[in-house]
Amino acid sequence: MNLRPKLMLAFIFLIVIPMIGLGIFSFINSETLLEKKYSEQTEISLRAVGGNIHYFFRELDQLSDGNLTSTEVQETLKYSSYNSNDAGTLIQVNQAEKEMKRILFQHPAVSFVVLYAKDGTMFRSYRNDPTTFKPITFDMLKQHSVYKEVMQLGGRPLWIGPYEQRELTGVEPPLFTQIRVVKDIESFNDLGVMITQYKTEEISSMLKTFQNPQSDAAETRYLIVNKAGLIMLDSKKMMDGHNINEQTDSLPQHTNNYSSSREKFEGIDSLVSSYQLDRNGWILVSIKPWDSLTNENVRFVQWIGMITVLGLLSAVLFNVFFVNRVAKTIIKVVRKMRLVEQGLLDIRVTAQGKDETVLLANSFNSMVERIGNLLSEVRREQARKQHAEMMLMQAQIKPHFLFNTLESINALAAQNEGAKIMLMVRRLSNLLRTSMHQSEEIRISQEIEHVRSYLEIQKYRFEELFSYELNVPAEALDFSILKLTLQPLVENSIQHGFDGYEDGQGMISIDVIAEPHQIVIMVRDNGLGMSSNVLNKLSAESDPQSKHTDAVQMGERRGLGLRNVADRMRIHYGPAFGLWICSQEGSGTVIRCVIPKSRGDQL
Repeated sequence: MNLRPKLMLAFIFLIVIPMIGLGIFSFINSETLLEKKYSEQTEISLRAVGGNIHYFFRELDQLSDGNLTSTEVQETLKYSSYNSNDAGTLIQVNQAEKEMKRILFQHPAVSFVVLYAKDGTMFRSYRNDPTTFKPITFDMLKQHSVYKEVMQLGGRPLWIGPYEQRELTGVEPPLFTQIRVVKDIESFNDLGVMITQYKTEEISSMLKTFQNPQSDAAETRYLIVNKAGLIMLDSKKMMDGHNINEQTDSLPQHTNNYSSSREKFEGIDSLVSSYQLDRNGWILVSIKPWDSLTNENVRFVQWIGMITVLGLLSAVLFNVFFVNRVAKTIIKVVRKMRLVEQGLLDIRVTAQGKDETVLLANSFNSMVERIGNLLSEVRREQARKQHAEMMLMQAQIKPHFLFNTLESINALAAQNEGAKIMLMVRRLSNLLRTSMHQSEEIRISQEIEHVRSYLEIQKYRFEELFSYELNVPAEALDFSILKLTLQPLVENSIQHGFDGYEDGQGMISIDVIAEPHQIVIMVRDNGLGMSSNVLNKLSAESDPQSKHTDAVQMGERRGLGLRNVADRMRIHYGPAFGLWICSQEGSGTVIRCVIPKSRGDQL
């Protein structure tokens, strides 16, 4: 990946994302802290409201306890029987109901009192308040599910909230209903049942007191719900008689002690808190819109946003005006350096300013100029070295060829073989013509003719000691090869491979193979082969001094043949081409010669 994308990714992942993440984390953390803070405050408020409600119902319980033992209730319920058709009985019932009115004035919340005697007689006393409550007969009450629960309580009060048992308590206005068994204070026998209804205004007043609209942007909404989620009392009087599950999924009616969470209530994001009251499992619920709670957090969030935006803006400006300029200079130098790698040494970098980027550009220019001078000097030295090596090798090879050939001609002259001498001279002239060719490379056809001439001369000299085969495809003849490459290879086979062989036992074969990108020449003989020590000396790549020492020690046996051919090919073609020798004592020698595939159109 290039430097500029790396810097951009580093800028995004190390600056932009952390700053945005820090802002988001700060906002979420502030939201969490606010929720925790207001949850604690709400718990305190709910406990205070719940305490007031507790004392209110406790006061009503104590008032009811006094009423149960009062003369008005005890004496009224002790009448054994009343005949509804008896005028005297009706007068006594009316008198008893008048006496019961004193109960109504003991507390302003009392709205309706009903007494049921064991024989079914009903006594009623009520204020002149509008109400939908209509007492049912005692027989109907005994058939109701509430009656069994009242009897099990044995005199303890059973409270029914507004809208819970509408057939018993009525609907409007919402009233709290208390039902309890009345016992004889002397014998503790059941005398009857007393039902008392209480107004909700005092509890509503408590809830409004804790709404605290002066300090908040929106009032806190309070609900009293039962275990089934029925809203018995709404401080805003909008959801009385409805189920709270229609507005939220938090199920506050399942609260055991206290719980608070951020929920949707009536489609509005709100903090919904619930507190367990000690009365019939009723739950006190408070709903506070979240927007009204976060008013004081708005400025904090604005500061966080402003700081984040300013930090991002500063980082962008720093990236554009500083990092980007430095990156452009470095990228420019890298691109110029790649061109220098391709061999364009006239490349220069221009830079403006007074910082290290100018120093980098100037150093690059100086380095490229110095490299160019050094390469030019190396080329000149290499050319001189190659020329000297080639001249030395050719000087070594040419006398060697001429000496062996003249020795063979001299032997034929001594035998007075004129025809053979003529053929030998013709072969020698071919050898000399090829050796003195002006170009370092010749066609493979010329090199094959040259080695054929050499092999014919040696066959005359060694009196048919060996035979040879030349397998050269026609498509390979026009490719070029370094001259005097094959002759030293076959010379090595004749002089050292066939030592001790009888006439005709030696065999030399030369196979030329044209592959897609190179020419492979295989020179094989069935001679004596070479030992591993000789192979190691031939294949080892040591320093020039070591090569020279080995050549002197090996002398005519190995120094001027294979080693010279291998060195010439390495210098001329490069390290990817050259000779590979495979030999074993008693199994002959195979030399693989690999050269690049070149037509030699310049020849």
